[in-house]
Amino acid sequence: MIDWSNEYETGHVLIDAQHRMLIAYVNRLPGLLRSSDSSRAEFALVGRFMEFLEDYILAHFQEEETCMHRFRCPAHQDAKLGHREFLALLRRFQRRFTIEGLAAPLVEELHAACVAWIKRHILRLELQLKYYQTEPLTEEEDYELDFG
Repeated sequence: MIDWSNEYETGHVLIDAQHRMLIAYVNRLPGLLRSSDSSRAEFALVGRFMEFLEDYILAHFQEEETCMHRFRCPAHQDAKLGHREFLALLRRFQRRFTIEGLAAPLVEELHAACVAWIKRHILRLELQLKYYQTEPLTEEEDYELDFG
């Protein structure tokens, strides 16, 4: 479990709200299975949860990468790589659920992996955004970086 605290704050209102939401969703993972013998309903619930989580993180990562780019945050490229890493992690677990079936240890493993990644990623990379939110790129600079 992750308890939100100000140590995770980037100073960007939208990004911080999205991080809080991501943490809230990841914290729900252990409670998705009500028994050690998973039912079809629980399997479907976890499947829908995984799809939702993937959609959510894709939207969040896009917003975050755009923000880091605009403010010239030096951690931008490393953050993009970390985002790809998390997406790959999530998709590996989706495949494992399909192949191995739904089991509490697998859900617990996914939760632990998500918690570790979130803590490492936000604290190591995304907090750098806090120090670069003063002067966003001009439209001309943004164009030059993208197409220059």
